[in-house]
Amino acid sequence: MIRLTVVIPFLLALVVFSASNQDPLDMWLLTYSWKCSAGVLALIVAAVAFIMGAFCLWAAELVQRRRARKAEQRVRELEAQLAQVQAASAATHVVEHPQGFPTAAVIPPPSEDSI
Repeated sequence: MIRLTVVIPFLLALVVFSASNQDPLDMWLLTYSWKCSAGVLALIVAAVAFIMGAFCLWAAELVQRRRARKAEQRVRELEAQLAQVQAASAATHVVEHPQGFPTAAVIPPPSEDSI
């Protein structure tokens, strides 16, 4: 929404400028010269700037998408490793209860003396 409040007045000013500057003028760039109105030149410059900005945004978005894909792949790998560790942990810590019910063994953390 903030972009529109900035872009719309700029575009309106550009259109008003283009409409009010229709007299052809001699334009030159280095050794090239041509006749063009200042309004048309302003519209062409704005269009080229828009295309360049869109290209820069697209290039930056590609970098972010690549980083996101790598991060998602890493999350999948870590979740698979976590599932393997949890399965191995559950398999090694199941102890038969005297009444025949499987329960998880409670292993106390290592004390400072045993290290």
